[in-house]
Amino acid sequence: MDVAAARHLAGGFDFRAYTPHKIAHELMCWDQMFEDADYTQLVLAVRNWQSCRRD
Repeated sequence: MDVAAARHLAGGFDFRAYTPHKIAHELMCWDQMFEDADYTQLVLAVRNWQSCRRD
């Protein structure tokens, strides 16, 4: 998630400013690494990432 967050931040999409659902949708639509991901699992992964990133 750190790599994806950094890559999208470079494009102006800050993961810290959005809900896990919005981020998962963004990843599945615009990031080839996540286009075939399971939505529910991706939301959970984003939520876990956000809970560990309190900076």
